[in-house]
Amino acid sequence: MDADALRDELRGANANRAVLYYLIFDEMRKVVGEEEAAAVMKRAIYRRGMEMSESIRQFAPDRIRALGEHHVAHSAGGGAVFNPEVQRHDDGAFEVLNTTCPLKQAWQDYGLDDEDVAKMCDIGSAIDYGKFEGAGFRFECDTWTAGKRGCCTLKAYAPA
Repeated sequence: MDADALRDELRGANANRAVLYYLIFDEMRKVVGEEEAAAVMKRAIYRRGMEMSESIRQFAPDRIRALGEHHVAHSAGGGAVFNPEVQRHDDGAFEVLNTTCPLKQAWQDYGLDDEDVAKMCDIGSAIDYGKFEGAGFRFECDTWTAGKRGCCTLKAYAPA
């Protein structure tokens, strides 16, 4: 299989994950309400992020520059899936805008309105919070909202 086909499969797997996230959320909000459904989803997705944090713990607590280099070098599909655009990369912070996102695209293709896409981006960002916080970094994620270029902006900092 060539690299382009492999990247397409990777995008497809992420799109499938996105649709599953939405369908689970949609069923849960019918039963427990939207706020509780979002909270449960975030807790579960955060736990998965925590499980994934091992790969970046080597950079904690303050090797932010090395963390950024690692993050870009290991971006899915050689960078072609999320197309990270570095916004800041120094000893104090690493900030990267994902200019594309197969999850956001899948939610849009599935017919979700901008409000639900933004809600799902917020829920989905819990995986990044779990990964970075689980490794020992302070972390913020500016998730997508209507009119924003690209998708989310990941921001990692050394602990205060």
